[in-house]
Amino acid sequence: MSDLYWIYSFLQAFFSTVIVGCSQPSNFEHCFPVHKWFIPWVHDAIHLVEDGAYHHEREYLKEVRKD
Repeated sequence: MSDLYWIYSFLQAFFSTVIVGCSQPSNFEHCFPVHKWFIPWVHDAIHLVEDGAYHHEREYLKEVRKD
């Protein structure tokens, strides 16, 4: 069960930050339309899980060390 705790923690943080924040009328202009920020965020999150954090930076450093 503790292996899945990060999912619960993430969903709770996402809900309390994004959903509650976007439900306030003063934040409507920053939250809508959702497709402008949510789809790129999902794309970045998938690459973060697949490649790890700072993937591009590590690849650049590997290339610099070769030279």
